[in-house]
Amino acid sequence: EICPTFLRVIESLFLDTPSSFEAAMGFFSPDQDMSEAGAQLKKVLDTLPAKARDSIIKLMEKIDKSLLCN
Repeated sequence: EICPTFLRVIESLFLDTPSSFEAAMGFFSPDQDMSEAGAQLKKVLDTLPAKARDSIIKLMEKIDKSLLCN
């Protein structure tokens, strides 16, 4: 089973502001390199069109609900 807080971080990565994503990551006490890498990933994802981000989220939901994950 996937940690619900981890799922919240992933949701924040795709849907929230950079500061909200940083706060969500903070629960896991990342070191500076991890925080910087997360911020870079957020910047890259924010450049994707909304349709692409929505499709990625739908794919992750489909994977999570598939028989291969249950």
